[in-house]
Amino acid sequence: MVTLGELFDELDYELEDMLDALSQAIDLIEDGKVKEGVEVLKALEEDMFDFLDYVDVEEEECDEIEVEEEEAPKKKTAPPKPATKPTTKPSSKKGKK
Repeated sequence: MVTLGELFDELDYELEDMLDALSQAIDLIEDGKVKEGVEVLKALEEDMFDFLDYVDVEEEECDEIEVEEEEAPKKKTAPPKPATKPTTKPSSKKGKK
């Protein structure tokens, strides 16, 4: 069984690795190695997406999904019952004699 402390340690290591990659990218860019720095940043971005379980979806794919949802067959509902007038019982009035 994994303890909460172990999970926090693992999280700490992951974040520390990401911070190291960010520092490396900054150093490369400052040294004029922009292309290499950008590559490190792209790799860091992918690592962060994996870490957060994000899925990269293109905008066109999102539109297709929305269209498919809209075109999905809708369940037919029963037609509403016509409103009926409540029947009133004739009141029997007994006359007093």
